[in-house]
Amino acid sequence: MKRTNKLFHTLVLLTAGAFIIPSYGHISSPMQNENMSETMEGTTTQSDSKDNTGQDKKCIEKIISRFVAYAKINSQSTDTADMDAFPLNEGQRQIAAHIEEELLAMSKGTEMTVKRSESEYLYVKIPSNINRKVPSIMFMAHLDVTPEAPGGDIRPIVHRNYTGGDIKLPSGAVLSPASPQGKHLKDCLGKTIITSDGNTLLGADDKSGCTVLVTLIENILQNKDIEHGDLYFVFSQNEDIGRAADKFESDYIGAEPDIVIDVDGDQPDRFSVENFTAAMRIYRFYGKDAHPGDGFANKYGDALTAASYFIGMIPPSKHPSASKDKMGYIHCYSLTHPTDSRGKEISDDYLVKVRLRYFNKAEGDTIRALLDKAAEKTAIAYPFVKVEAQPEVMQYENVAYSMYPGLPSIIQKSAASAGQPMEPKSERGGTTSAMMAAKGLRGGPCIFSGQQAEHSIYEWTCAEDMMKMVAVTMNIVQDIAKSTKK
Repeated sequence: MKRTNKLFHTLVLLTAGAFIIPSYGHISSPMQNENMSETMEGTTTQSDSKDNTGQDKKCIEKIISRFVAYAKINSQSTDTADMDAFPLNEGQRQIAAHIEEELLAMSKGTEMTVKRSESEYLYVKIPSNINRKVPSIMFMAHLDVTPEAPGGDIRPIVHRNYTGGDIKLPSGAVLSPASPQGKHLKDCLGKTIITSDGNTLLGADDKSGCTVLVTLIENILQNKDIEHGDLYFVFSQNEDIGRAADKFESDYIGAEPDIVIDVDGDQPDRFSVENFTAAMRIYRFYGKDAHPGDGFANKYGDALTAASYFIGMIPPSKHPSASKDKMGYIHCYSLTHPTDSRGKEISDDYLVKVRLRYFNKAEGDTIRALLDKAAEKTAIAYPFVKVEAQPEVMQYENVAYSMYPGLPSIIQKSAASAGQPMEPKSERGGTTSAMMAAKGLRGGPCIFSGQQAEHSIYEWTCAEDMMKMVAVTMNIVQDIAKSTKK
């Protein structure tokens, strides 16, 4: 987007090694250009004082070096069948320690506090610098990366001045703008693309969000003229296995924020303002083995057939394959034997795991009624099999139910001022904010972080996109503060 004010010709000012966003107004978008060189792990081959987008080169280099340092730490979460478990590996501890050290160095001489929990969450608070009452904001990102793609020795590659066309990775994989994974590349001409070497994921989900938020914190601390209310930042763990809210401890921030914003989106021009409510039910079918020839006399409890009967009673119209837009669904996605306390399978019994998804509460009631009826009819049809529904687990909640009033409009205004127009959308999935909302915290939107093609070896990010999201989030902070002025 063309800049509308000559004051913004220089996007950021360089002070004491950090890049500072000016306090005299909003940040607007950079221009674009060409030429590409490819370097490994964030090293630079260019000597220009300015990069080709018109942004100060040192500011972009800061973004690149910060992201690359985060990405090289393998912080893949580990999924487990036990939903009560909260596994943490050495990489997850390492990324938390790395960012904690970085933030503590920034906090010297300021009122910012940085706390790291036993569950390796980071909690940051920057107190308000305004005498009047201003809504508090909590920004979130997550430190772990998905276990659903190869990890291990992650080797980020920095591709400078992207000129278009395919990006060939050392593994032989090709990231193409003609592919679904690379469709946003066409918007990144002249910019800096970061990929893995094609053997592993990159971890842009959500190391991009972490980079944006740490950079935002740095800018706020360095620029004392920016007015803001209480600002909180939470860097969570195990988001990619659906457990980001499990070890969130509100005592670490000491308050319930008025506004919650998740920086973990993958669409530059969209942000989610509502999402599925997601719950899980587990049904246990208790069986009793017997010779089928004497099935009635011996009260043969055929748990497998009973479980199959239950699954078959779910209407095809409620299956995920029939669901689109804001339609919910029921998904019986796992049929297994339970285990005893020693981990041994109980072969007579079966567990059916069921996903419940819906946008409005009325449909949720309908879905639950269908499941209750199916369990009831199964128990009648197979009287020698006991059917037991275990307590329902709420996985994430629709953030629209508790979002701060008017927040989508504020985000749209802030994003447009940064040259990154965004439109609200419905999300057929969950976010960190949605997981937090299921635990009683206020719901919030999920905005772009810079990540692309997440959960794959084609994952990538753009340094200028991350820089732009720093500008967007900075504008949000300022616009929220201005909204209370009389």
